[in-house]
Amino acid sequence: MKKLFFLWVFAAMGFVVSAQTDFRALSFKEALEVAKREGKMVFVDFYTDWCGPCKKMARDVFPQKKVGDFFNAKFVCLKLNAEKEGKTWAQRYKVTAYPTFLVLDTDGKVQVKMKGALGADEFMNKIEEQLNPDYAPERLTALYAEGNRTPEVVNRYAMYLLVHNQEKPGMKVVDDYYASLTEAARLKTENAFLFTRYTMKLDDEKAEFMVAHRKDFDEAVQKEIEEKIRQLYHAELTSYFSGYLWRNGEFKDEHYQALKQQIRDLGLVEENRYEPVFRLIEGRVKSGDADFLALCRENFDELSDVGRNMLIMNMPRLVPTKDKAVLRDMAEFVRSRLNVLPPTVIVFAGRMLESIETGLEK
Repeated sequence: MKKLFFLWVFAAMGFVVSAQTDFRALSFKEALEVAKREGKMVFVDFYTDWCGPCKKMARDVFPQKKVGDFFNAKFVCLKLNAEKEGKTWAQRYKVTAYPTFLVLDTDGKVQVKMKGALGADEFMNKIEEQLNPDYAPERLTALYAEGNRTPEVVNRYAMYLLVHNQEKPGMKVVDDYYASLTEAARLKTENAFLFTRYTMKLDDEKAEFMVAHRKDFDEAVQKEIEEKIRQLYHAELTSYFSGYLWRNGEFKDEHYQALKQQIRDLGLVEENRYEPVFRLIEGRVKSGDADFLALCRENFDELSDVGRNMLIMNMPRLVPTKDKAVLRDMAEFVRSRLNVLPPTVIVFAGRMLESIETGLEK
């Protein structure tokens, strides 16, 4: 499961939609007034410039589409620096750790108070647990034990189990519910969560159903379904492109060719610029290290930004050589591409180059 999770997170890097949570440029009092007009509550993120977990939430959680959809629908969102413009309010609400998140009613009374960085699903679930007594863990457990199998209960109970490291029971809740549904029921909008949230692998029965019926889902969830399918195929292809299967002797050409054909049939090649990815995957299997590096040079500019980042970050795995001439070639290749890489990948590449060049000096 850890391998799957790593590959999934890495492959999904290219599919995160940025700047989804709408933190508005309002004063505290203005936020309360706007919330009253819009029939919402106020969500406040108290942060500081030096807070690492604050930056993690800003970078990894709030930009996610599902997080934005959740917060924008329910709250007027406000981000306040607890040591600057938000200092007075941080003191009033006794904020002493960062990040601290508050949900306030329109009178400014605290309904939810949370501290620290969390993953997206756990973060949203904890807020809803505190706002709605029916979402509390004890209540969800009781409802499920009583036989309640509404989509809302199944979804929340499964997620509660998963975020508390009860993976098998959590997925059993999902799979039992899926198995109980007719084909028509599986396609209903309220059951789309089975596919968009709990389908992680292409060999999952839910994935097979989703792909086969991708045009049959309701228009309200059609885009999410299509996006999930793209993510699943991207993640599967990543296991080949990263060199993981090749290095571990698990590369199965028959499976790879079937995957490649499915990606073609679904029309995903051109929009994701997968042709150079295919060439590099196949070249790594058939070529020596020096020839593979030549292929990297030939195909690098044709890769998408995500493909370029993945190639650079996986170079040590893809070219596991001790040949000094090849190592010099790899270092030169990576160094010459730094100008088109994002900061996080440049940091990784810098460490890789340091390691290579230190080794060459010995």
